[in-house]
Amino acid sequence: MNYWLHRITGGDGALEFAHPLLFNNRYLSIGWSDFSEDVFVKKIKERGTEYLDEVMQNEGYGLPRNRWNLFRFINEMHKDDIVLVPTWNEFSLFKIADDVILTNQSIDPSLLKNWNGNLAQLHEDGYFHNSVGGYVDLGFYRKVTPILLNIPREGYADQDLYSRMKIRQTNANITDLRESVEKAKESFKSKKPINLKEQIVEEAAPKLLSLIEKLTNDIKFENLVEWYLKSLGARIYKPSKNESATGDGDADRVGYFDNIKTAIMVQVKKHEGTTDDWAVQQIKAYKANHNYGDYHTQMWVISSCEKYSDNAIKLAEAEGVCLINGIEFAKMILDAGLEGLNI
Repeated sequence: MNYWLHRITGGDGALEFAHPLLFNNRYLSIGWSDFSEDVFVKKIKERGTEYLDEVMQNEGYGLPRNRWNLFRFINEMHKDDIVLVPTWNEFSLFKIADDVILTNQSIDPSLLKNWNGNLAQLHEDGYFHNSVGGYVDLGFYRKVTPILLNIPREGYADQDLYSRMKIRQTNANITDLRESVEKAKESFKSKKPINLKEQIVEEAAPKLLSLIEKLTNDIKFENLVEWYLKSLGARIYKPSKNESATGDGDADRVGYFDNIKTAIMVQVKKHEGTTDDWAVQQIKAYKANHNYGDYHTQMWVISSCEKYSDNAIKLAEAEGVCLINGIEFAKMILDAGLEGLNI
């Protein structure tokens, strides 16, 4: 039995269907819809990488490294293997139910509904499209059974597992982390975080958030976010409030980490209750309308809110925006330490 990490982001337009397909209907998916035929699966199983490379080159793909993600999904992942699926700040564990690989020819199309319950439409071209005609790049599917869902990464994934979940490729064999996965599973089932530090943070964070809510206003909360970025070693840029037109988006702070050529742009909200998707739209637009040269970019929204709206979460997952609510930010502050804080 092997252990796998597998992302369900798929290709273009896939996530809004891949997420409910897994968590509602228990099907793991991957993209590569250009090859989504039952005969393709049969020949991959018969001829292996020789056939895969032949088809990829014949179709003009060359030999991209990410073809191995598809090969692993079809030919190396087997019944009873454990699959870890990372999502935003969490991960879930599933067991592969059988060795059947479904394609767009053989899957029940009524299973492919997006977050809003709208069905994907299978067109004559053999591709699924969403309700407004957009292409949905899903092509291969496997039945799975859930083991544990929505395990918080923080507190239940040890450092090795936490780091491995940061890899960007679609899937990987993580059997070498079997003990880490099993430890996370047992710790979560017993509701006991892995280490003392995490337990301290879990108990102290609500009190810290309460103080933040009482003792900061909008400006002080933005300054607190600035202090946090500085504590991590960032050089801070503070966009002026009238720097950009409304359509160009908005960021309250940008932290430049020069040594790793990374810029984190942050939309800051001093909110109670729920923060909606406007913050995500603004930070997305800000990134699109500003040039960061050779810096890698990340988009964050930090809010003192209790939670984000469903629309905010969906949009953030689709656009690669990191959402941080009040309790999570309090934990980040505790993790960074309070030296130099004078807000």
